[in-house]
Amino acid sequence: MPRGVDFLYKAQVHPLMEYSPLAWSSCPPSYLATLGRFQRRAQRLDSDKRPHHAPDSFQPLQKRRDVAGLCVMHKALNLHTPHLAAIKLPRPPPPLHSTRVAPHRQEQVTVPFSRTEHHLRSFLPRYGRLWNQLVHQTDLHHHASLQDFKRGVNSWLMA
Repeated sequence: MPRGVDFLYKAQVHPLMEYSPLAWSSCPPSYLATLGRFQRRAQRLDSDKRPHHAPDSFQPLQKRRDVAGLCVMHKALNLHTPHLAAIKLPRPPPPLHSTRVAPHRQEQVTVPFSRTEHHLRSFLPRYGRLWNQLVHQTDLHHHASLQDFKRGVNSWLMA
């Protein structure tokens, strides 16, 4: 029974809570906090069932949403997935001067301007900014396979 709660949560509940980063990204922080409390409650139930060893096998939901959102950006920008063409953000214009960030500029995206908090939290502005950070700090966006990209993003977000 100790693994039953963990298995049930990860198989049935967790996929529903992280279903679509496009939808969850623009939710108010209070809604996301409610999901976090639900996950912590499930984690507590799991650790109560096996107190002698309680490794934290639950990843934070926000981290999982960020990985999924960056994977969608990778599919749209690098893998040229046709059904994601509508969310493909444009590349910025070429730099006029040579600077330290000039080599990364062509791989970054132009983040849409936001006037409201709701739009700022929505998928394109949020994951556009996160994509630009990823491009500036790593070379993960050059990975051809989605699995390698996802593995790299997981480790990058843990740092």
